[in-house]
Amino acid sequence: MISVTTIAIMIVGASVASAHTVLIASNPAKGSTIKVLPRKITLKFADSLLTLATRAINRVVVTNPHSKVVTTGKDIVKGAILTDPMIIANPIVGIYKVSYRVSAQDGHIVTGSYTFKLQN
Repeated sequence: MISVTTIAIMIVGASVASAHTVLIASNPAKGSTIKVLPRKITLKFADSLLTLATRAINRVVVTNPHSKVVTTGKDIVKGAILTDPMIIANPIVGIYKVSYRVSAQDGHIVTGSYTFKLQN
């Protein structure tokens, strides 16, 4: 017969195992207004991201107000942090879009996007 404690442990274990990571911080921040583009975009997640040797499975892309990509595609993962250098020559004032696709350690793919504003 299964005890109440065993059932509780199974339920808690299943909840933790099925949790997916979430974006908890970024630079530039969601909805922020900045005056200078940073040298890199930085996203911090609640959990470490999965990496597979040289396969790029985590990606962040920033587009300017004219929908031109301003990240280099050289995504770097260190634990729960994903960064990519930005091309900051000739920045355009307006709304920038950050889109990401990451894989948490549990293997689940998480996608999302947000915007920030560059102004003079």
